[in-house]
Amino acid sequence: MMKEQNKFVAARAMLKKTEEDLGDPISLDRFRNAINVLLAIMSGVSPRIEKDIAKKLVLTYRNKVLSQVKVIVANHDSHEAEYLEHWNKLMGVFVDPSLAEDAEFNACKEHLLRCGNQPIVSLKAAHSDFADKPEPQATWEPNDGYLRILKEIRTMLYSKSLRAIGQSLEMLRLPAFRLQKRGDFYIVLSGSLTETHEWILKNYLAEIILDSAVPDQTSTELTVGDGWLCYGPLDISRLNAREGKKRDNHVDQQNKVAHLLGILGEHLDSKKATGFEISWAPDSVTVEYQMANGARERKDFTVEKLEQLALYSKFKGRAVATQSAATQGSG
Repeated sequence: MMKEQNKFVAARAMLKKTEEDLGDPISLDRFRNAINVLLAIMSGVSPRIEKDIAKKLVLTYRNKVLSQVKVIVANHDSHEAEYLEHWNKLMGVFVDPSLAEDAEFNACKEHLLRCGNQPIVSLKAAHSDFADKPEPQATWEPNDGYLRILKEIRTMLYSKSLRAIGQSLEMLRLPAFRLQKRGDFYIVLSGSLTETHEWILKNYLAEIILDSAVPDQTSTELTVGDGWLCYGPLDISRLNAREGKKRDNHVDQQNKVAHLLGILGEHLDSKKATGFEISWAPDSVTVEYQMANGARERKDFTVEKLEQLALYSKFKGRAVATQSAATQGSG
């Protein structure tokens, strides 16, 4: 059985794979599996933030299905009965006790049923049969392109990933936030996050996608909820590529958030941290992290101390390089 985090990654990847082919009956099982994995996370013992992300994804895809069904209903005479039945089944994926009732969704579903001349009771029976079956497991594995990106993110230095995230956070000008690493995802929590911040960040990522060499250039993994946002592997990869390109072009990137998060990343790299949470305030930063041996540490920094830490790291790096060169020369 897959670990919870792997199930979460696989579900998101499955949804991305089926997003453009919702009308293809072949994609139905993958789509149903992905949604049911997220519903299981919502009703399971996962941390609250993961439950919220799963719910946000389910509702997002429910709205996408609803939007397409509205178009189909408006032109139902031009569609075959089998096609209408397929969309009936897609809408049925979202009938679950853990989801709040949506009047518009239910009305559209019933309208679609009438268009296909299928009694509503038959769909209810189908839901009852499905409820008696074991929980479906995600059977699709991420494709080679996504696996490559996962490998890149899992081996990426924290100094790079945090500096890249900092570039995007700088635009949001959040006075305080918490940044957590959860598996392959980075989660930002702040009571100051608004819909305007979501709009700014999604537009920024959209600009990166247009100039990105990363596969699947039509979408992001960014998920936003009430007071939080979550960067997925695709987003981190793209942000890092943009950050690297700007460094290559000698653009000054020493903004406060990116610069200081990059310094914290170097500290976490030196400690070989496996997980962490950063608490950011206007005049101070706290980082709690866990190392490979299970030990946990906490460090409190002022901005001045972080700058000193950066200077020390640079001095130490140069000293090591000089010593290495001297050793090679004497050999």
